[in-house]
Amino acid sequence: SGSTMVFTRLAALAAVVVSVSAWTPSTPLTAVAHHRRTHAAARQVTAVQARRSTVSMPTTEPMVPWKPQGMESHQFVPISQRLYRERIVILGNFLDEEAANNLIAVLLYMKQDDPNKQISLYFNVPGALLKPTLAVYDTLKSMECPIMTLNLGLATGMGAFLCSAGTPGLRFCLPNARFLLQKTGLDDPFQGQAVDIGLKVSDNIADNKRMAQALAQMTGNTYDKVAEDLNRDFYLSAFEAREYGLIDKVLIPERKTEPEQVADITGRKKAPVGGNNFGFGAFGDGQAKYQDSNTGSGFGGTTTIEEREEKEKPEEKPEEKKRKLGDI
Repeated sequence: SGSTMVFTRLAALAAVVVSVSAWTPSTPLTAVAHHRRTHAAARQVTAVQARRSTVSMPTTEPMVPWKPQGMESHQFVPISQRLYRERIVILGNFLDEEAANNLIAVLLYMKQDDPNKQISLYFNVPGALLKPTLAVYDTLKSMECPIMTLNLGLATGMGAFLCSAGTPGLRFCLPNARFLLQKTGLDDPFQGQAVDIGLKVSDNIADNKRMAQALAQMTGNTYDKVAEDLNRDFYLSAFEAREYGLIDKVLIPERKTEPEQVADITGRKKAPVGGNNFGFGAFGDGQAKYQDSNTGSGFGGTTTIEEREEKEKPEEKPEEKKRKLGDI
């Protein structure tokens, strides 16, 4: 009976071992299969989305057509690069270390490309850091070519300082532009020992003093007056900035009279060519529009089929024109 009981227990244990060995491999195999099916479905969804996605520009910056010299076709380039070719730089973001380094690189390249041709800087900046702006200021003062500055809307802090750093006589702003002169604090929060904090503050005070001295020299005011004005936020309108010496002239649009305007073949009015042009929005290379079009959308050269057919007609001889008019 004892041996029978031992045999029964061994048989039951063997059955349990067999059932466990038969069940254990099935679980990871099921999980792997489920994982593969999930990834296959995800790949199918991704492929469908890729096929249905619309073709878009590779950047959020507006793209414009530009025709390189010696090329028959146009290519689309970012509008900032197109403006760089006209030596126009638009400053529209906060001027930190990275933006200041990029601006200095662009200025140095333009200086190397043509050391005598004017560079135009358009400002609409919410502010700038002190030390990077002083680096840009030193770069501007080291350049031989004329520097035209124009405040489009708002120049705050060191942005207003750079507006005044242009070549005398070439510092402009629009009628609704505003300036804000102010001292600049520490660029980043600073922690450390009391002595180190004191040295950091002293360095910042020295930078603000150098900025005030340069501003007094550019505006023609005394250092004491500029230092007093910088004790608090100092707002200036366009005409107040001209009186203060930050800029030289406020650009006011001239009224166009009807006899001075010329109509093109589409009937649209075109402004007269010439006049006082200080470079605001002017492209001086004389390059035609896309596909050498002067009218219409720029893609075909004419706006209607009739105009295109009229343009493609062969030129008539003078005798044929006279016969049509009934002169002979």
